[in-house]
Amino acid sequence: MTTTNRTQTFSLFIRAIRFLLIFLLIPFSLPLNEFPTVNAEEAEVPRIAVVVSQNIRPYLEAVDGFNLGLSKSSEATVEVVKLWKFQNSEKSSLAESLLDKQFVAYLAIGPEAFRFVWNHFDSKNVLKLYAMVLNPQEILGPANNFCGIPLNIPVEEQLRIIATGIPDAKRIGLLYDPAYNEEFFKNAATFASLRGIKILPLKVDGRKEIPSLLKNYLTDMEALWLIPDRTVISESIVRYVIKEAFIKKVPTIGYNRFFYESGALMAFIFNYQELGEQAAQKVLAALSGRICADSAPLFQVWINQRVAEKLGRKAPETLSPPFVFGP
Repeated sequence: MTTTNRTQTFSLFIRAIRFLLIFLLIPFSLPLNEFPTVNAEEAEVPRIAVVVSQNIRPYLEAVDGFNLGLSKSSEATVEVVKLWKFQNSEKSSLAESLLDKQFVAYLAIGPEAFRFVWNHFDSKNVLKLYAMVLNPQEILGPANNFCGIPLNIPVEEQLRIIATGIPDAKRIGLLYDPAYNEEFFKNAATFASLRGIKILPLKVDGRKEIPSLLKNYLTDMEALWLIPDRTVISESIVRYVIKEAFIKKVPTIGYNRFFYESGALMAFIFNYQELGEQAAQKVLAALSGRICADSAPLFQVWINQRVAEKLGRKAPETLSPPFVFGP
């Protein structure tokens, strides 16, 4: 092939390449407003219904925490349903109206909302979660598979914390009504025995029995453990029991800020906004396809330095979470 022919062949090859490139680039030279647009319905953010039992501060703080938690990770929209504004006769129609809105998930806050959501919505069709519910199995039965955050700290975890915070307490009294908390006592006794601790059962079926029990058994224990129990617990009873124990130099363990302020040495404390944020993360995880089951709630353990000093106990210089010095 002559030099002239080679040059002509190369020139034709270059022209063909240029033509091909022009042909391929034509579709991408369209104006921006001519690109395909995403259907608005396809891009719609998920909608979540938060059903609130009562108009009380802990529940409202949990709602605030839930909204805050969602805002950090998702563009989901939230509709708050104020269940306390509806009579029982109106709840079926309320459920129907909520179904029409096609929420992707329902979060129940508090026991009343928990019953409403689980009784009115089919788990096969919608995602159901709950928060701020004590002993959910006692409300709807142990056979249900729940997904949420109960207000129950596992018994084994409570005992680990008690053993850490009051290490010399090897005989701990547990004040309770067996009609409600016999199972709790059995679990506590089992886990306590693994730590060399004995749980002394202070069983009552009425508040009138409490003074004689304390009189007869306070000197036998090295700490007194108070748990949620509908027979035992009232503000006046709590103050009385903590005072009697304090007189005998017996530290008391409680489960909320009221116990701490009434003189308990140690109290398990919930931050309700933090629980709301925890619920938000659980909802988002469930919506992403993760298996949803109950999770232990986040909590702190407040140590009352003033009470420790008066009981002649040396408060630790440093504390590790979940322990903190209370206000």
